[in-house]
Amino acid sequence: MFPRLKCIYLNSASNAPTPLESIRAITDFLLAVNEYGPDSNKSQDMIEDITNATRKELAALIRCRVDEIVFTESTTDGINIVANGLILKEGSSIIIRDGEHEHPSNHYAWLRLRSRGVEVKSINLKDDYGNIDVDELISSVQDDTRLIVLSHALFNTGLVLPVEEIGKRIKIPLFLDSAQSVGCMDVDVNTLGCSFMVFPASKWLCGPSGIGILYCNSRAVEYIEPPSIGGESAFIHNGSLVYREMPYRLQTGFRSYALLAGLLESLRYIRSIGIEKIRQWNIYLADTIIDELSSMSNVKLYTPKDCRRTSIVSFMVDGINSSALVRELDRYGVVVAERNILDKKVVRVSTHMFNTEDDVSRFINILKKIIIQEK
Repeated sequence: MFPRLKCIYLNSASNAPTPLESIRAITDFLLAVNEYGPDSNKSQDMIEDITNATRKELAALIRCRVDEIVFTESTTDGINIVANGLILKEGSSIIIRDGEHEHPSNHYAWLRLRSRGVEVKSINLKDDYGNIDVDELISSVQDDTRLIVLSHALFNTGLVLPVEEIGKRIKIPLFLDSAQSVGCMDVDVNTLGCSFMVFPASKWLCGPSGIGILYCNSRAVEYIEPPSIGGESAFIHNGSLVYREMPYRLQTGFRSYALLAGLLESLRYIRSIGIEKIRQWNIYLADTIIDELSSMSNVKLYTPKDCRRTSIVSFMVDGINSSALVRELDRYGVVVAERNILDKKVVRVSTHMFNTEDDVSRFINILKKIIIQEK
């Protein structure tokens, strides 16, 4: 169960509310650790149990090995671990999607590789929805190409890219930003064929902010030199520095155990409902919004109807600035987001499992009221 919201919250693609059970788990953990003593054996045992249980839940969710789950501070942190640790020599190249349509976190970190003499190639977009030509992508792979970087689902239009097909056709590592897919649709790293994947706790998983997850395939560890190091990730053996086994070699300094306790409960909550039920409900609500917006002559949709997508719905209203519309909706108690699609600013709506048909109906009525007032 979620806390009672004092608004119509349609912005889970940014951050979702956290279930009450997860909030209680965080406070219960902090109380227990302080009662036992923060660095006592009992506290350390509890930390180990929570860490192992959370890894097990995440591994089951995305179908990977437990030791392939690395805890980070955020999606951005996970991206930078791979980008900064990737073993590349001057003259190597990587392929990314067009940066004008990509989330900055999954763009800037890769662009910085140019300072190391790495060529960063961009793939052209087929349309405003963010589609790419798979054949063009495959043909862009050269002998010096070391990595392909894509978003699994797009943060601004909700389009799900055909990463399964790409994963089957390439023989080099694939990196996926799955911030907009894990938790709202079935994600299987084996089907996707990716070597690396990152996602946060705080979006579709409904966990607390401050936790991210990096999936690193056991066979891809050799491509990464840990960008940071400490006693948790390495040790001295016979006078030489030796990295610890995964996942610890990429996870030095992690201390957000209270947040892990909250994430664990969120994962259990999602599992109790089922990903497929969550997806069906989200798409039903999104389809309702799309149908309503499609009936308005002055509204232009930027979410594909006939492609695989998430529950993100993006649109613009003729004659109304999107930034102003987001602020006005907020004044009426409706929380949505403004995002960029190329040079356009759009209003982004994203429904999740806690949203209701009444939320959607009230949002549409308030939107119509605002549009009438602006005429």
